[in-house]
Amino acid sequence: MIVELIETKKIVSNFDKTILESPYKAEYISAKSNIPLPTLYRKIRENKFTIDEILLILEIIQPEQYQFEMLTQNIKIAEEQFRNGEFIEEEDFVFDVDTIIANRK
Repeated sequence: MIVELIETKKIVSNFDKTILESPYKAEYISAKSNIPLPTLYRKIRENKFTIDEILLILEIIQPEQYQFEMLTQNIKIAEEQFRNGEFIEEEDFVFDVDTIIANRK
């Protein structure tokens, strides 16, 4: 856990550079993240971002890498659940398209 915290600290301490070096303008990041532009500039200047803000901004400025990392994490979770016997038998799994479509509305 200590190693993860040290890595997180490195990421957070360099996050202002990540934003400034991204191909996106601060106005775009502000609009997409719903962080007011003056607040975003202050956070960049002070390098004071929460973990949730970092994740949100990374999803905006690095969408492919973000999706890859999320998919990789979900696969690891699914593999762990499978190893622990947490799965649904095929015959118990009912695929009902009508229910899925109704739940989307």
